[in-house]
Amino acid sequence: MPLTSVRASRRDLAAALAVVVVVLAVSAGIAALALALARGVVPLGGSSYQTEFISPWWWLAFLLVPVPAVVARTRAATAAAATAALVVPQFAAAAVVVGRYRSSGWGDGLEVFAYAHPLLLTLVTGTVVALVRRRA
Repeated sequence: MPLTSVRASRRDLAAALAVVVVVLAVSAGIAALALALARGVVPLGGSSYQTEFISPWWWLAFLLVPVPAVVARTRAATAAAATAALVVPQFAAAAVVVGRYRSSGWGDGLEVFAYAHPLLLTLVTGTVVALVRRRA
């Protein structure tokens, strides 16, 4: 194996690692922002309340779906790592949401639907990556 090929593969590996780290950081930032901006339990007057344990900013994570798809054109392993980096912080945010519901006394079992967001994100990302890999 020529030395230039080893250097190129190391450069490619470093670039792939950088993509995964950036996706992880941005995804974690979106999750943290959505959790921080949630209003919690807000009395509306009388016996009415509004609960928000994660803000709608959480949906911004879907804007990152093209990143693993673009990476999938060259390396399947990097696409898988980028997909994991994208969805793992969203599953952690869902766990925090479930915990917030239960600790506030508003949990009635339906709070587990918070996991629908990261599951849908995983499904969409996996589908887009698979389509890109198939065409490449």
